[in-house]
Amino acid sequence: MRQPEQQGPQAQFGGMYRRMLWDNPSTLDPTFLTDIYGRAVVSQIFDGLVQLDAELNPMPAIAEFWEASGDGRTWTFTLLRGVRFHHGREVTAQDFVYSFSRFLKPPKSVPLTEFFRRIQGAEDFMQGKTLHIEGLKALDRYTLQLALEEPLAPSLLLLELANAYVVPQEEAERQGGHFGRSPVGTGPFKFVRWEQNKEVVLEANDQYYAGRPFLDTLVYKIVVGSRLEEGFAEFLQGNVEEAVIPSNKTEEVRTNPEYQKYQRIRRPPLSVLYIGFNTQLKPFDDKRVRQAFNYAVNREAIVREITRMGSLPATGVLPPGMLGYDPELQGYPYNPAKAKLLLAEAGYPSGAGFPVVQLWTNHKAESTKAELAAYQRYLADVGVQVEIHFAPDWPTFQSLLKHGKLSMFRLAWYADIPDPDSGLSPLLYSASPTNRTFYSNPQVDQLLEQARKEFNDVQRVALYRRVERLVMDDAPWILQHYGTFEYLYQPYVRGIEVNLLGKRAIPMNEIWLHKSFPESSGSTASSSQ
Repeated sequence: MRQPEQQGPQAQFGGMYRRMLWDNPSTLDPTFLTDIYGRAVVSQIFDGLVQLDAELNPMPAIAEFWEASGDGRTWTFTLLRGVRFHHGREVTAQDFVYSFSRFLKPPKSVPLTEFFRRIQGAEDFMQGKTLHIEGLKALDRYTLQLALEEPLAPSLLLLELANAYVVPQEEAERQGGHFGRSPVGTGPFKFVRWEQNKEVVLEANDQYYAGRPFLDTLVYKIVVGSRLEEGFAEFLQGNVEEAVIPSNKTEEVRTNPEYQKYQRIRRPPLSVLYIGFNTQLKPFDDKRVRQAFNYAVNREAIVREITRMGSLPATGVLPPGMLGYDPELQGYPYNPAKAKLLLAEAGYPSGAGFPVVQLWTNHKAESTKAELAAYQRYLADVGVQVEIHFAPDWPTFQSLLKHGKLSMFRLAWYADIPDPDSGLSPLLYSASPTNRTFYSNPQVDQLLEQARKEFNDVQRVALYRRVERLVMDDAPWILQHYGTFEYLYQPYVRGIEVNLLGKRAIPMNEIWLHKSFPESSGSTASSSQ
């Protein structure tokens, strides 16, 4: 079991850690996970074969070690013995066979399946032609073998995805669709309860294979709509241990001595925020219209004056720090005259005859409202009327997106793994279930497929940069800004590790609370020496 000295001589067990969750997850079943809200919680309840270290390199998790064949097609994983699910049973290789098969089982459509689709026999299994996947085998109790039809460059990284976490067959099948409401995993924290619109509560897994977490309890307080100002007020009142700094507070936090007692951490996570167009719906099925909207909006002014937080205007999909980031991409400059010209070419001179556009979001932060109001003003200047609509919650918003009901919407992408395919393929590959713009370009599909098979990083980067240039010309969205992680932490919080994947990747099992806990935590300080 982990000893406190591993985090320093003062490290101690105990206490409750409370953090904000900006909407209800759609599910806590990792197999069907598609949103960041669920991922933040699921990553504490479940484990996979591999995990990422602080530098985002693959390292052992439930797989103690692994080896790949010379051609990169066959992977053999040896499992760590003694890893147990929260209900007590030991994890075996067969559990991974079940979990991966469940992920691919028809007729469900689950995103991020590229690695699993390449397992030998996966396509026949997905089409219902076979009951088992030929290339997925438990060689013995602790040895798993994956045989791929063709090599895939980010193979190990893809196995770190939440969708590749292991689940116990008996619990998943006993609960059926309710497993996502009462999950059982192997992770450092065990599920206790989930009250919609209120909180998700987890407790320490005393039998965790990597050592018991320092914290006793982990609470996600649900505030629907990303109302950052409300979360910040809760933090200042001592009701949560961390808070994102709202844009209207950034300067005050940096300059007011009253905030110096808190810990401020700022990182540029691998993410990008965009305004998407449904490219299958009129008028956004016309590239000239999409380009016109890009020229019509002064993104730099929005980011500088409204979003703030030190964010950078986005010039491409891949953010700084990601393999393939292209510093030479310029994006669309603010040019309302060019926007009007393109609208006229598309049949809407001065905006005449252009339908009223509904711009949707599920975020209700004041800064978000100000951003979208700016879009209204800029587009009104070229003759386009925009109405702002707020979905009541993420599951509703997600359903509208999935079924192509929204013509224009505000979304953010957060990297699941530090690989360019993680951003480009889910968002742009024509068959991807998370391609919310319904963008389709056969040349882009071909280049993405080619890049997945390319192991030379120089060649991969060249392919991804060709993709980005094609996409920027097609303009399925307005890329607004690259994300910024800027949080305040209470002065007693210790063991914080933030990498380029941002908040969701913080190892909560390493966090501990220094000496006396806040009274509201309901915990008594105790030191295990």
